[in-house]
Amino acid sequence: MLTVGAGGFKIVLTAERCLMSDYHGSLFLGFCACAPKTMWHPFFYFRFICPSAPTYDGGKAKLAPYGTRKIEAALLAYGFLREDIVVVHPDKIRKFIGPETKVIGITSNDPLGRGPASTTFTGETGFFDGEPYDAWKFRELVTDPYLKRWGAKIVVGGPGAW
Repeated sequence: MLTVGAGGFKIVLTAERCLMSDYHGSLFLGFCACAPKTMWHPFFYFRFICPSAPTYDGGKAKLAPYGTRKIEAALLAYGFLREDIVVVHPDKIRKFIGPETKVIGITSNDPLGRGPASTTFTGETGFFDGEPYDAWKFRELVTDPYLKRWGAKIVVGGPGAW
């Protein structure tokens, strides 16, 4: 599957899919990530509400969460080489990991779907049944066996890493 670089990047940074959208510039559409996936069909949700942020060079992220970019900047400031670090769209992550990959950093706002907005929509206290989109996409990402194929450490961060 690896197509970018012979052995993958040493440090691969990404975020769960719901964070890799600008939601058409609408602040309030971003809250839809906390809605259950039973509310809208995933095709509709990811096509019209949460379209993918643009990428280049096969999946490098043009846009990424601020915290992810801060980690990237801190790594560069501490002497890591630009060619060892990449920020990628989660749908394209397999192209960037390989035997040389040491760390995969994943940003998430609400990985378990237990934040205030998510529990307003879902769960015991919510209006609807079902797993929130952001928790679903986070779980889908961290349980992808391909990420563990070469023994890279998976590090989760972001506002939801409590």
